[in-house]
Amino acid sequence: MKLKPITLALVCAGIFSQPVLADDMSELKAQLQAMQQQMQAMQNKLDAQEASLRKQEEVSTQIQHQQAGGNKGEDARSVAHQVADSLSIGGVIEIVANHTDSDGWAGESASDIVLDTFELGIEASAGDWVSGSVLFLYEDADDDNLNVDEAFITIANSEVTPFYASAGRLYVPFGNFESNMISDPATLTLAETREDVVQVGFELDGGFYGSAYIFNGDADEAKGNYSSLDNNKIDNYGLNFGYAMENDNFGLDIGAGYINNIATSDTLQDQVDGNGLCAGDGCLDGYVGGMSLHAIATFGQFNLIGEYITALDDFEAGELSAVNGDKLKPRAWNIEGAYNFELAGKETTIALGYQKTKDMYFDAETTDFYEKAWLASISVGILENTTLAAEWRHADGYSEVKNAVGSDFDDEDLLQLKLSYEF
Repeated sequence: MKLKPITLALVCAGIFSQPVLADDMSELKAQLQAMQQQMQAMQNKLDAQEASLRKQEEVSTQIQHQQAGGNKGEDARSVAHQVADSLSIGGVIEIVANHTDSDGWAGESASDIVLDTFELGIEASAGDWVSGSVLFLYEDADDDNLNVDEAFITIANSEVTPFYASAGRLYVPFGNFESNMISDPATLTLAETREDVVQVGFELDGGFYGSAYIFNGDADEAKGNYSSLDNNKIDNYGLNFGYAMENDNFGLDIGAGYINNIATSDTLQDQVDGNGLCAGDGCLDGYVGGMSLHAIATFGQFNLIGEYITALDDFEAGELSAVNGDKLKPRAWNIEGAYNFELAGKETTIALGYQKTKDMYFDAETTDFYEKAWLASISVGILENTTLAAEWRHADGYSEVKNAVGSDFDDEDLLQLKLSYEF
C-alpha cells in the first residue's frame, strides 16, 4: 500500500514527535532545577543578610543601652558631685584629763579622763541664697546624749545684699565669749542663750555688723492666770551691734548687745524659783534686761580679750535660787592676754586670764559658780589639726555660800590637759 504524501507526513510526524518532546521536557526540567538552585542560593543569601541585620540591630540596641546606662551613671555622678559640693562637714573631738584639789569645795581631790566634747557640724547650700546648718553636740555633762545643738536656715547672698535672715535653733548673739582657755569664761557661764529664734541682721563691707532677734523664752513673766497662754508667747527679743576690722598687723572687734530677759540664759533659767508667783512653774514678777560689752584686739603676735556682761536691774528676792534668798544682780567679767609664737616649729599660744563674777552664788553643791579665778594656759599644735593644751585655774568660792553651808568653801585648784582634733 502506497501512502499519499500527506499521510506519509503525518505518519512521520507521529513517529518522530514523541522523542523530540521528551528531549525538550528534560531540558526544561534541567533549567527548572538550575533556577531552583539559584533561587535557593539567593534565599540563603537573603537569610544570611537578614540574620546579619538582626545581629547589627541587637548590637546597636546594646550600645544604646550601654550609652543610656553610661549617661545615667554620668548623671548620677554629676548629682553626687553637686551634692558633695553643696555640703560642708566638720567637727571636733576633745579628750580632757583633769585633777582638782579643793579646800572644802568639791572634796579633797579628784581626777578623771573624759570625752569632754564631740561636735559634728553639717552645712548644706541649696543655691546662692539658701543654706541650712545642723550642729550635733555631745558634752560630758549631758549623760551620754548626742543632742541637736543647733539647726537653722539662713537666707543670705553677700554679693547682692549685706542683709540676711536666719530661723531655727541657735545661740543668740548676746555675748562674744572668746577665750584662749580650756575652761569656759565666766561670761559664757552667765549669759550663753540657745533658743528657737527668728533673726535678721547685716554685715557691711566697712566692718559694721548687727542683728535683731525674737523668741519665746523659758523664763516667763507672772501675768494674769499662769495657766493661760498670756504667759507663753513670743515676747523676748535682743539686739547687737559691732565693728570688726583686720589687716596684716592689727585686728579689732568691738561690740555691744542687749536682751530684754537675761533670765532666759541657759544658766539662769535653771535658777528661776519664782517665789510662788506662778502655779506649777517658776516665773518672774517682771523681765530683767541684760547688757553685754566686748573688745578683742590683736597686735601682731599679741591678743587681748575683754568682756563684761550684767543684768540691768536686781531680781526680786526669791526669784533666783540664791543660797540666802537675797536680791541678785548677776554680773561677770573676763580679761585675757595671749602671745602667739612658734616653738620647735609648732604654733604655740600662752595665755593669762582673770575672771570675776558678782551675785552668782546660786548653788552650794557645784564649782560652776565662783567669785573670781586666775588662769594660765599653753596650747601647741602638735600635729595637723591636732592641739594639745594645758591649763591651771585657781578659783575662789563665794563667802555667801560658805556662810550658808556653815563649812569651808574657800578655793579650788584645777589642772587640765586637753587633746583636741578638728576635722
